[in-house]
Amino acid sequence: MRVRIGILTWNTAELLDHCLSALPAAAEGLDYDVVVVDNDSHDACVDVARAHPVTSVANAHNVGYARGMNQALLYDNGGPAPDVLIALNPDTVAPPGSLTELVRRLEADPALGLVVPRLTNVDGSLQHSVYRYPSPLTTAVICLVPTRLQRGRLAHRFGLEGRVPHDVAEDIDWAIGAVHVIRAAALEGELPYCERWFMYVEDMDLCWRLQHSGWRVRLEPTAQVAHVGNASGVQAWGGSRMARWWEATYDWVRFRLGVPYVRRFAGINTLGVGMLLYRARLAAKVVRGRSSDARAARMAELAGILPHHVAMFRNPATAFPPEDGYPKD
Repeated sequence: MRVRIGILTWNTAELLDHCLSALPAAAEGLDYDVVVVDNDSHDACVDVARAHPVTSVANAHNVGYARGMNQALLYDNGGPAPDVLIALNPDTVAPPGSLTELVRRLEADPALGLVVPRLTNVDGSLQHSVYRYPSPLTTAVICLVPTRLQRGRLAHRFGLEGRVPHDVAEDIDWAIGAVHVIRAAALEGELPYCERWFMYVEDMDLCWRLQHSGWRVRLEPTAQVAHVGNASGVQAWGGSRMARWWEATYDWVRFRLGVPYVRRFAGINTLGVGMLLYRARLAAKVVRGRSSDARAARMAELAGILPHHVAMFRNPATAFPPEDGYPKD
């Protein structure tokens, strides 16, 4: 199978160098090429890419993640069209044989549309990367069920973060797009990633589209890839990154599931996050002001997100903020 590895960069030169250096061993035995698209970085990303045996494309401005990654995956180099597309983040380091393993798994099961590895942090610990689709029920479990009960079958059913080891090969709802190994034929002529969103939720949307076309999405934990995570998102939005993610998520829910579903989803989010914030503040009072930095940061995050849920509950038809790459409807 002919494989295309697409990488999108934005001010991640040092990470990109590590990523590209690992590819020959990670993809050993595959017939592959690599296309690196740079979204107008202000560091040495383009120079780093050109120092490796890849095709390098430099955009004149930042076109967003989905559009830039589509450029990389669909780049026409005059050769045969690839059978497998691998969307790879520049802040990943794929171990020897890992990408080969994922492609072989995809090749062996004709019903699979997308395969992902088990992601780890740079220290080797698990990085939660597999999720259920947004729903009022999942939010209710996360926010309202006591923490001591969020384990076992309940944790697995709802994909509760930090409580599922991702150590079993299984079909999943969706996985973050740090490493997506995609069967090109499963796209059925559509773009890999929907360009409605500048950044965030395009990975969830791809999994949704594939499954609604009859393809399966699978986690293969025998392949593990180290991932820094949010290397570009933190640079772009800093402390407001989570708010941007929620804006995109609500727009996705409205786009795919409809306005009435948004209201139900926002309502349980408002209740759930409000309860979490109340408990966090109560805990801070119990320890008489000796709140840890982690607890203080958690309280600040909850307080910052709550108004977004309230606003969406009050007006679930609120348009997504227009910005280059975002919808203009």
